[in-house]
Amino acid sequence: MRVALLSVLDNQSRPRTLPAPFRVVAGARLVERQLDIALAAGCETIACLALTVGREVIELQHRAEAAGARFIVIREPRKLSGMVTAQDELLVMAPGILPEEDAVLRHLARPGVLTFPEDPAVQRGYERIDANFAWAGVLLVRGNALEELAQLPADVDTPSALLRIALQCGARPHPLETRLLDDDIWLRDPSPEQISARERSWVAGHADVAPFTAPGLAVAERMGARLARDTLGSGLSRALAIGSGVAGVLGLGLTLAGWIAPGFGFAVLAALLLAMEAVVRRVSTAGQVRPRVSLLVQALTVLMDPILVLMVAVASPEDTQWLRLFVPVVLIGLLHLGERLAVPRWRRSYQDRVLLSVLFVPAALFGVIQPFVAFIALVVMITLFLTSQPRD
Repeated sequence: MRVALLSVLDNQSRPRTLPAPFRVVAGARLVERQLDIALAAGCETIACLALTVGREVIELQHRAEAAGARFIVIREPRKLSGMVTAQDELLVMAPGILPEEDAVLRHLARPGVLTFPEDPAVQRGYERIDANFAWAGVLLVRGNALEELAQLPADVDTPSALLRIALQCGARPHPLETRLLDDDIWLRDPSPEQISARERSWVAGHADVAPFTAPGLAVAERMGARLARDTLGSGLSRALAIGSGVAGVLGLGLTLAGWIAPGFGFAVLAALLLAMEAVVRRVSTAGQVRPRVSLLVQALTVLMDPILVLMVAVASPEDTQWLRLFVPVVLIGLLHLGERLAVPRWRRSYQDRVLLSVLFVPAALFGVIQPFVAFIALVVMITLFLTSQPRD
């Protein structure tokens, strides 16, 4: 079993208005980012060094327990010996350190110490371990090393003490690229400028916006990514979901009332806001092992296509009888087939409900919605033969 040791103790010499572990990076506290990395590394128990249990620690506990991990607050490092057996592994992250997740997972599959070259790491405040290297603030040590920790004074700097113990036990150093420091990817006690740079790269790396082969999604998701960068940590995702739901209900209601073109206009807005919400949510929950998706978003994701089918059916001539439902259902079914069968490059094109809703507006305006939907279904069926993955 793996256990993670985090700390919210700020041992910096100069006074701080906000302790380094509680500074917000990309919408979450730095110690919460450490927690996400520990969970991704397979830690089942999280031990947190803290003098008091404040709001920040309680929210950290809720984040850990929501991911299925056990969370324990400790005030004395000696209590670790009762939590970690000799066969366990202890992942240690120094307070104020924001690592890169991929580097931690890649290098610490086995016990070891992550390091940077002495120059420039020591000048940036990292702890020197020998003439050539400085500790990067993350290590993985076997549980039997805690026997020595129990013999040290209660006020010892626990992460530094575990570093010395790990080195004495022969833990292997893993040098990291200085690029991680130069590009403000691996941070220690970050300044506002470093946090801003990291947030920009965070949004760019996790937005995963659609290519312009899905033009409606491409525009909507780039709008969402721009909003996400300016509103990290806010309730924007929920607001966008509510807006999408309201627009969808208004669109269906107007269509049922005979206002066909305005109804499809609100359908465009509903699809646009839902696509923007997906990007904002991806960015805000990036790194979490089990991110929560609200029931509203789950419902909207399921109901968007049925709403479009009903709107097309209502807007179709009454004398077409069963074709009013059959034609839009065939179109939606073909689009879902495209999402499953197409090569990765084209899958997002079949998911583009923003473009589909936009195309419905002029067709509804001129009263040709049913033949237009049939034509689109034919086009989609033809493209399936061109974009499907070849079978071996």
